[in-house]
Amino acid sequence: MEPDALRTLHDHVKRETFFYENAFEWNRVWHPLEGQALVTGPKSYGDTERPGARYPTETPYDLFFQTMERHSAMIAELVGCSEAAIRYVVAAYLYRAGWSLPWHDDAGDYRGAFAFYIHDEWKANWGGELMILTEERLFEPREGAIDLGFKQGAGFPQPAFAQHGKGEFVMPFPNRIVFMRRALIHAINRVSPLAGENMRFSLSGFFL
Repeated sequence: MEPDALRTLHDHVKRETFFYENAFEWNRVWHPLEGQALVTGPKSYGDTERPGARYPTETPYDLFFQTMERHSAMIAELVGCSEAAIRYVVAAYLYRAGWSLPWHDDAGDYRGAFAFYIHDEWKANWGGELMILTEERLFEPREGAIDLGFKQGAGFPQPAFAQHGKGEFVMPFPNRIVFMRRALIHAINRVSPLAGENMRFSLSGFFL
């Protein structure tokens, strides 16, 4: 986005109401020892049948939706649909120092995902990288593949399921967007204490 548009969007989103991800129901993607995230209510592009505002929202969110529209041909190719069929839901997420998101594969009926970073700055030693396994894209649970560090829950896939342990990472630099195909195993690295009061701030969503 253009710098002025990004600033307008950032200033609007940071004033929204945020909730703890697990305030109403435990989302088991977040391990209880890994922290969680602060999240806003969803916004929709197209008929997603989800609650919340739908484009046009008559708010600075429309600056983001319009930017995505300008790249609709590329997005349609990425998610495997026609431009007219593009629809997605997006929400804002905040991660403070010490919070992360463990290895997981997003569940549900979706075509792909994205994350657009809207914080003012991000230094390389602040952590918060998006981590992606490039070789072990699909995880098939097997006996014993449980994180025994959490004994009270139903169990989580442990990072050891990635036999080769190879992948890629993307630093959450401002005004960067990342698209991911479905079924990728990924994680968010812990935000470092060096970030101080700076939070990892993104608009993240799913193509439906």
